[in-house]
Amino acid sequence: MTQISRRSLLAGGGGLSALALLAACGGSSGSGAGPGSTASLRWWDHFSALQKFHKEWAATEAKALGVQIQYTYNDVSKSTEALQLANQGKQLPDIYSNVVGLPLPALVAEGWLHEITLSEEAKAALPEGAYAEGITTIDGKLYGLPLFSFQQYAAAQWFNVDLVSKAGLDPDDPPTTYDEYRANLQKLKGGDAAPMVLALGGVARMREQMDDLAQAAGFPGFQGTKYTTGEFAYDDDTYVNAIEFWKELNDSGLILAGSGNLTVADARTRWASGIAAYFPDGPWCAGGAKNVVPTFVDTMGVGPILTPDGGTVTTYRGTSAAQFFIAGNTKNPEQANAVIESMTTKEYQKGLAGGMDQPPFDLSVVESADVIEPYKQLTRWFADTVKRAPEPIVRNPEIAKVQAAQKPVSPHLGDIVQGYLGGDVKDLKAALRDLNDRSNADRDQAIASATAAGATVSVADYAFSDWVPGQDWVRPGA
Repeated sequence: MTQISRRSLLAGGGGLSALALLAACGGSSGSGAGPGSTASLRWWDHFSALQKFHKEWAATEAKALGVQIQYTYNDVSKSTEALQLANQGKQLPDIYSNVVGLPLPALVAEGWLHEITLSEEAKAALPEGAYAEGITTIDGKLYGLPLFSFQQYAAAQWFNVDLVSKAGLDPDDPPTTYDEYRANLQKLKGGDAAPMVLALGGVARMREQMDDLAQAAGFPGFQGTKYTTGEFAYDDDTYVNAIEFWKELNDSGLILAGSGNLTVADARTRWASGIAAYFPDGPWCAGGAKNVVPTFVDTMGVGPILTPDGGTVTTYRGTSAAQFFIAGNTKNPEQANAVIESMTTKEYQKGLAGGMDQPPFDLSVVESADVIEPYKQLTRWFADTVKRAPEPIVRNPEIAKVQAAQKPVSPHLGDIVQGYLGGDVKDLKAALRDLNDRSNADRDQAIASATAAGATVSVADYAFSDWVPGQDWVRPGA
């Protein structure tokens, strides 16, 4: 497909023609409801590993509700723009996944969302903390449904069992340290495939993975922010060393040439085709690879997130984010709400696990689900090593007003990683210190804006002096 810019699409044929073109980049399927059906719903999401399951679920719900449901999958790299164009044209799909890139308060304030109302049975099925002000609710009203467990990370070490075994490495003893990983890649160099492939073109994923690697190395915070003080510290040694590690692998010819241009989907597809042995990715790698190369699933192995020295792994995640929304301009809110509520059932959660995407909020269904053993093992590691993180918005819901005033900080960490490995960023520490400064400036202006509008917030809300490393954070009074 010819690359066309968003600006030229809008200028050439209007927002709706652009929207149609972008949506066509995904897979669309209609689910019939039989004669006499008048209501029609559109459902868009970006979960590559769940395409087959969601298509089937849409068909089942269409029959149960007596409506037409058109399910469309859009690649994550195109989803945000497609939704932005749809919103401009007042043509948002009735149900869509959370990939807009705006905090929940801003989405509600700007009319993107319709309230979700759940039955008592559905509410009881949700995990503890699912109703979190500013994350899934605004003023106590639910606007986004959480689907997945907070216990996960994006930097597991997936590998091709056949290639690893052929190199004389033990697939049952995956590397856990930087040195072990480097040594494995060196043994694979010069073989039938590249030792490793990275999705360096997917800068958002690069940001996630570096945040994860820094935490595993001991960074006492998340996304560059230290939990105890609230200060930005992207120039901490844990970040610097992790980025330098990938830089070393790249400079040594251990990463597939051309990785700088690969999106996540591109890199995963190439890995599943046998072009490289190792591929860092999240739990969704299993389902995503199965979708593109079904026969590859039995060749997949996985290792845990790496640490510099093999120390105890602990990473931290906050409350499960909203994953599905109902459009603010939907003409069929009751039917859309019914589809959303169906996602809280055990049947859906088990099917969700079977897609091998992010693990479902009900982790108990994974062991009995139709999934490969490496996926089960990875979710066990998650359960043991991922702790609940302190969150300013959970302790002070008025932080939602700060988030609504914040703007994207660019270039962000993922851009810096891509630029440093590609040679465009020359001084890594200087770039990371500059990111600290820009992140601080954005937060300061957002706090000032929120306080001017009457919010009771301050930079002190971002400091958790009572946080204990290695333990779940519990909101005082909870």
